[in-house]
Amino acid sequence: MPQDASGKLLFSHPRMVEDLLRGFVTGPWSDALDFATLENRSAAFVSDDLRRRHGDLLWRLRCGETWLYVPLEFQSTVDRSMAVRLLTYTGLLYQDLLRRGELNPDGKLPPVLPVVFYNGRRSRWTAAREVSEMCSPVRAEALGWYQPSQRYFVLDAGRYGADDLPRGNLVSALILLENSRTPAELERALDALLAWVPGPGEYGLKRAFWEWIRQVLLRGRFPEATLERAAGLEEVRTMLEEQVQEWTRQWFEEGREQGLEHGISQGQRALLRRQAAWKFDAEAAERLSELLNGLSNPERLAEIGEWIIECETGAELLERAGRAGHVTDG
Repeated sequence: MPQDASGKLLFSHPRMVEDLLRGFVTGPWSDALDFATLENRSAAFVSDDLRRRHGDLLWRLRCGETWLYVPLEFQSTVDRSMAVRLLTYTGLLYQDLLRRGELNPDGKLPPVLPVVFYNGRRSRWTAAREVSEMCSPVRAEALGWYQPSQRYFVLDAGRYGADDLPRGNLVSALILLENSRTPAELERALDALLAWVPGPGEYGLKRAFWEWIRQVLLRGRFPEATLERAAGLEEVRTMLEEQVQEWTRQWFEEGREQGLEHGISQGQRALLRRQAAWKFDAEAAERLSELLNGLSNPERLAEIGEWIIECETGAELLERAGRAGHVTDG
């Protein structure tokens, strides 16, 4: 999916991984991390029976006297089997390290820190984060020693408000962009990104951010709109501000024309669909459009416009709009 591919592109840059580990995935071991040693390793493994398995990204860096391996997975939907998937990747990684003889100086395998970046907008991450939680409880206490156990860290972007995020952190900027619900919030997020993004030497990272904005963020908010490629990230904010104004003008013009031809309510419904796509996603907007089909009371439609502003999730909006759809226009 585009969001997964763009996520991989962003986190193929060491600065993003460093900001992730510095700002979000922290622990007593954080002070021992040597970010100058960050290496992007292959996340493709060949098992002993020659079957090939792919993770998303795999990084490693020094943590004191040992290497620390950090598998990164990107999810836009909740995967109930994620704990098992990451346990499988860890086993394949260890097989590969044993095959290559890449062990720690003490001859032992290095530690692993699995991380999932989740950007789902309709729900929070609810899957088990420890593989043992997916197994039936063991009645005989001694058998517990023989059961698999591995935990992973989830960065659930939707859980963070603007005040919860560390400043100067590019993962924070990414989350601000993910969570923007209005043009004004998007512009503030872009301002933060431009203030925190590295200097001229990080052209590839700036380009990766622009591709993510174009292919993921804008495609989700404006499914019918197109945006020309920018020469650099610095041009994005001005270009986007101009485009938002143009899109808004077009939407009102379309709504006006539809209103003249089919009645004012048709234009209102079209505008509500646009607003829902901006704040939530294209799927929520499409379902809202279906719910409002046939609803023509201007006051009722205006009320639904207020709900788009008030509701925290697309599911909440659709529930309220669904109830409204069963009320007569009277």
